[in-house]
Amino acid sequence: MAKWNPLALKVLMWVMGVLLVVSSASEFVGAAVFPTNTGIAGAVTGPVAGIAFGAGVMIAGFDPIANISWVRAVIVYAILEIVYQVFAQITLGQFDIVAFIIGILVAVIILVLYPNKPALWMQQGGTTSGARA
Repeated sequence: MAKWNPLALKVLMWVMGVLLVVSSASEFVGAAVFPTNTGIAGAVTGPVAGIAFGAGVMIAGFDPIANISWVRAVIVYAILEIVYQVFAQITLGQFDIVAFIIGILVAVIILVLYPNKPALWMQQGGTTSGARA
């Protein structure tokens, strides 16, 4: 099974990127009917940002090991999706079970498949990388 992990990671990244692009593209219809991006918030269009993020995830999926920042971004996105669904259920009474399950599955599967787990947490040899005082 371990020999298939690199391929499975690539496929997962690519599928997640496609899901992001398709779901963001579908928001163009909603944004056209109910424009909410006015004023200072209009500087960024959500569907465009989602498509750009999804495209970056798909491109990073060709070599996830070399594009670790994108892998981290997908993990953060999955965690934020889970938190958002719980928050939306508590505050608004709205819950998307599909998005919740996909968020859990994507985060767990990436954490299982990624070969260099300490690098995901920006650790090298047990110490954090980056600038030191």
